[in-house]
Amino acid sequence: MARIKVVWTGEGTYPYTTGGVSTWADILIKELKNIDFILLPIMMHPYMHAKYEIPPNVVDTINVPLWGTEEPVEYIRNIKFSRIYQAKLNTQRNKDIKTFEPILLKILNHIYKKEEDLEGLGEALYQFHLYFQKYDYYEIFRSEEVWNIYKEYLLNHYANETKNPPKMFDMIEGLRYLFRFFITLLPELPKAEIYHSSAAAFCGLPCILAKKKHKSKFLLTEHGIYIREQYLFASRQQLPLRTKEFLLGLITTVSKLNYHFADVISPVCNYNKRWETRWGVKEEKIETIYNGIDILKFKPFQVEKEDRPTVVMVARIDPLKDVETFIRCAKIVSKTIPDVHFKLYGPVADKEYYEQCVELAKELKVEDNFSFMGPTSNPARAYNEGDVVMLTSISEAFPFAVIEAMACEKVVVSSDVGGTKEVLEGYGFIVKPKDYEEFSKYVIYLLQNPEITQEIGKKARRVIVGGFKTEDMVENYWQMYRRLYQAYQDEEESSERPEEALLRDN
Repeated sequence: MARIKVVWTGEGTYPYTTGGVSTWADILIKELKNIDFILLPIMMHPYMHAKYEIPPNVVDTINVPLWGTEEPVEYIRNIKFSRIYQAKLNTQRNKDIKTFEPILLKILNHIYKKEEDLEGLGEALYQFHLYFQKYDYYEIFRSEEVWNIYKEYLLNHYANETKNPPKMFDMIEGLRYLFRFFITLLPELPKAEIYHSSAAAFCGLPCILAKKKHKSKFLLTEHGIYIREQYLFASRQQLPLRTKEFLLGLITTVSKLNYHFADVISPVCNYNKRWETRWGVKEEKIETIYNGIDILKFKPFQVEKEDRPTVVMVARIDPLKDVETFIRCAKIVSKTIPDVHFKLYGPVADKEYYEQCVELAKELKVEDNFSFMGPTSNPARAYNEGDVVMLTSISEAFPFAVIEAMACEKVVVSSDVGGTKEVLEGYGFIVKPKDYEEFSKYVIYLLQNPEITQEIGKKARRVIVGGFKTEDMVENYWQMYRRLYQAYQDEEESSERPEEALLRDN
């Protein structure tokens, strides 16, 4: 069998940002040495630097920055200058707005729930891709003609809305969202048997286009449920009503498109199935592949520790991780165990939220019991510094932090989110999110009963060794890739004309 080619797409993750999805991607790509990967990362801006060493089986990288550019196509590395130049000339001569108008209207109809034709919308996005191979993206979107089409659509949609009609800000923001997020439809798409998206998000749109253009197979891995996390994000933002309505309509549309066109959806836990089927995915399309870790790296070992009870959490400082609950637990536990030390390892992902957490720590006067330790390049050491490990997230899929800590023989007290229960139940403790009283109760119990804690920790490691190793995860993806590759080859052969098949066989 020839080497399989996979185009891997991600959004705000590998190789430019650390985190659970990036860890998963790094393991997968480095371990599957017999597969040629092309990376197609969707980036915040074009000036990011890789946080991971790129392995030799990554044969190309096509960076797609969404923000920080005025002429976005100039920063997508695989678009030739000749195409950019010719598109500008074509646009100056004749914008051909009549071709673009039905595409734009089809997109708006789905954002505002006036249509439910995902197959037709997928075709419209492919025509969008082809149109902007010929015309200039920046000039078309800033043209008076496109603004008038968009403005007229919104005014008609809200014609009977007297209480909360859209303001000029709402209208401009909506068109700006389209302009930025649909940059993902612009890259030249390399021919490959498989396109693999790491989220049901905008990074899945190139996979849909490749399916139409090259008949590539589309594998979708869901870590967190993208649509749920974006709804949580939007609920925290101070966005005007109509701007939020547009954004959530766009995100919902894109997620549903991913679910519709994916050949296989491989969530990282069974919990995700509930969300996917709720959004219309047929169960036979879903095949869970759990995350796996290196049990030789994540194991119990001696480290220099403080002579005081220690509770560790490894998580980025972000509202989804609910660091505030971790801080509140430090206050409650310290009333029973005065010398306890809560240590948080992780980078600042949200500066404003970090400042809120610092203020909360000061307000609760836990400076002697709580420390921001900053990022760590050695999470295994961080886990081994703790007597107990916590995870207080309000949203997760199947967190690496839980299985890594379990592999280090640590008892984890985690919020009941995502698929955490699928591995932790019976070998740790599950708590309702934000319930810091319940979190604290279990932490106090474990710190006061070290023999029981040690016994549970040993059982926890055996669970990880029994089915959540790197080898298990990689083997499952290898078999998935082989199956999709064979399906691609079979379809290619069946579509050949008889004389072509005869020449190939001879």
